[in-house]
Amino acid sequence: MANTSFFKNYRVYLLTSVAYMGSLLFGYDTGVMGSVLALSSFKKDFGLPTESSGFASAKNAKVASNVVSLLTAGCFFGAIAAAFLNDRFGRRFTLMGFSVIFLIGAAIQTASTHSIGQIYAGRVIAGLGVGGMSSVTPVFVAENCPPAVRGRITGLFQEFLVIGSTFAYWLNYGVSLHIKPSTSQWRIPVAIQLIPGGFLFIGLFFLKESPRWLMKQGRYEEATASLSYMRREDPTNPEIVKEIAEIRASIEEELAATEGVTWKECLKPGNRYRFISAFVIMFWQQFSGTNSIGYYAPQIFQTVGVSKTNSSLFATGVYGTVKVFTTGLFLIIGIDKLGRRKSLLFGAAWMMTMMFILGAVLATHPPTNVNTVSPASIAMVVMIYLYVIGYSASWGPIPWVYLSEIFPTRLRSYGVGLGATTQWLFNFVITEVTPNAVNHIGWRTFLMFGIFCLSMGVWVFFFVKETKGRSLEDMDILFGTVDPEQRAEDIERALQNKIALEEVENAGMEDKSPSVRMENIPAAKEEVK
Repeated sequence: MANTSFFKNYRVYLLTSVAYMGSLLFGYDTGVMGSVLALSSFKKDFGLPTESSGFASAKNAKVASNVVSLLTAGCFFGAIAAAFLNDRFGRRFTLMGFSVIFLIGAAIQTASTHSIGQIYAGRVIAGLGVGGMSSVTPVFVAENCPPAVRGRITGLFQEFLVIGSTFAYWLNYGVSLHIKPSTSQWRIPVAIQLIPGGFLFIGLFFLKESPRWLMKQGRYEEATASLSYMRREDPTNPEIVKEIAEIRASIEEELAATEGVTWKECLKPGNRYRFISAFVIMFWQQFSGTNSIGYYAPQIFQTVGVSKTNSSLFATGVYGTVKVFTTGLFLIIGIDKLGRRKSLLFGAAWMMTMMFILGAVLATHPPTNVNTVSPASIAMVVMIYLYVIGYSASWGPIPWVYLSEIFPTRLRSYGVGLGATTQWLFNFVITEVTPNAVNHIGWRTFLMFGIFCLSMGVWVFFFVKETKGRSLEDMDILFGTVDPEQRAEDIERALQNKIALEEVENAGMEDKSPSVRMENIPAAKEEVK
């Protein structure tokens, strides 16, 4: 059954593999610099202290904070811009534009020579591209997915992200072992990101535009052709006809309810609830503590007692590998069976427990001998690995899935844009806070994140709605912006209009009225009062 589903939807998986190169770049670009910053060759080239490890040096902590946080600052503004460009130019062309911006930023970082300012500039520009892609790719993929496997396929956003960051971790470990300290040692991992960036840009030329965006633009025939191509069905297949009718009915309901003015749609109670949910779920994802470890993993491992650079990079690589396998396993067997809500609740409780234990062990058994790894340090490393297992099976993939599926077609780009912007804003906050927090309050940093994990579990319990197995158009019913009876009537009317159009064409009237199309049938588009 799973194999049948895969081959049936292989075009969706191909689209996902290309589009989520943007997510892989997101992961790679965030993972690569945390490890590069731990290399003595990078410190030497840019005039940083080489005798200290982790965040023991205030200067190293400051540069690490700037290098990472400037990427997230660029991502923040890229995500804002993407919300508008995505809606205006479509998913495909917007992704092309942001991939070009990313490639420029990556090239500037690669070409840097002893100027930390050039690294900073490249990070900001690359961030604009990564942030824009993070706002567009979940929308592009979700709008092409069938409901039964949407959670699994859309959740691949997180899988590609952790593959990117893990590849960066192991690549840095490899160059630290096999390339002598030199400029090439840090420049190779920075340059590698140009490869998936180029693959994304070229691959987009071979993809089709989202059928839901085409429908929103009134390009009905193209939308039908795009959807039938992705589903590998004939345009006259009843399932295709029904799905197109649902999409059209949903868009026309939104227009009729708001007179075509988007901001009025945002203020409707059901839509307002969705926008607030998008903001809060991405806020909590960042304050779970994951990016504090993800960005600064080598330094975090050094803080808990794995002091040697190669050892901390190896521990970081294992950390990333655990994320890849756990995320993949959860997407295959968990997300579309357990659902979104239960997984988020379990994940919050699990991560809270690990953070509290980690903080307690670090407080009672702080590392003292930099030349040996104590049993307490091993226990703390294990807690970090267990923590990330819980994250990867809940708060890693689910917020991106939830974000991409809860909004109506006309508002989806803005809703996902808001969520992505929120993610990058608080990502920036966390990356600025973490080095100084570890440097000044030590074990209390992990206690703080444990309290945040408790709080986000409480929020999920009271406010998150289950979306498993529902079509994107069903979300309007779930959030109360339209009642089921009205939706059924609108779908029926759209289907009747399709039948009427076919009867007109069969009668040979297309020669007299070559411009007659679905949108020209009077009942198909009632005048909005």
